[in-house]
Amino acid sequence: MDSLPVEATKPLRRIGAGHCGSVWAALASNKYPGLLIALKREDGSPGRSLRNEFTIQSQVYQLGLGSVLVPSPLSFIERSGDWSSILPHLPEGFEPCNAMMSEYIKPVSDACRQVLAERYCPQGMLPSQILNSPENEHCLVRIYLGRRRFASDDKKRHLSRFFSLRNFPLHMDQVEELGLTCDVWAKAMGGALATIHWKLRIDGADIEFVLGAPRDTLKKADNLNESALWVLDFDCCKPITPDSAGLTAIARAFWRNDPYYPRPGTANEKDQELWNIFAEEYKRVGKEILEGEGATDLHSLVDEAVSRIEETRGKFSSSTHI
Repeated sequence: MDSLPVEATKPLRRIGAGHCGSVWAALASNKYPGLLIALKREDGSPGRSLRNEFTIQSQVYQLGLGSVLVPSPLSFIERSGDWSSILPHLPEGFEPCNAMMSEYIKPVSDACRQVLAERYCPQGMLPSQILNSPENEHCLVRIYLGRRRFASDDKKRHLSRFFSLRNFPLHMDQVEELGLTCDVWAKAMGGALATIHWKLRIDGADIEFVLGAPRDTLKKADNLNESALWVLDFDCCKPITPDSAGLTAIARAFWRNDPYYPRPGTANEKDQELWNIFAEEYKRVGKEILEGEGATDLHSLVDEAVSRIEETRGKFSSSTHI
């Protein structure tokens, strides 16, 4: 696709980096007035495909995932495309590469950032230092409903000299400490994943669920409960078939992803209840999709997908590489 006519801030700020590449903000577009744009460059590990991400994100965005928001995909830029309006605003030495532009997910509110900084910054570090740091302005919160911190995790945090609000991991014990309503997130994730599996027929590998600002700028979001749940990073997603091989792919992607989803088979009663909420919504949405497509003969596969996940606990090791 052709690149968008854009104007870059000087300089562009790197707001993230992963195996697929680096993420930069913010761009302003004459074509999309009032919309901030994130630039993701394919300058990470070999074998990761932004073209695949752009294609799948476009499909997911057009379909919609209920209350879970999907960044609007705007443009794919080839390595050989027009970088003249962007490259001058990247650090010296950067060269053209495959890239995509999509809607910039605005960070959670300053009030949310303050709560996280005051509650979780390490000993010897002032919350004001964190809040006044430009590196911590872009605060998206990763919701880990499938993991609790160990006592050693908390000890390491207090002794750590490094603390960042960027992609801040919020575990189940922290969700409870802050009095947040995680049932809504579990249900939303279950429905979103069922849509990805049974409407788009892709495995959902390595996707991320984060809290950010609502798309509606008039909507109040002074605490994390009022923040919006977004899903992003589709570059590792692969097609699945409605059979046993597809169910295995679903289970593998589930367990190898970061622990956004509640996990089955835990000893903690609250965590198990959260898994039940997730699983029931997954089944409801999956069967509703198949019903609408006249594929009622596949209803059992939705139940089997949940069973396959439960049965493969401990079989697929967690990995950032899918």
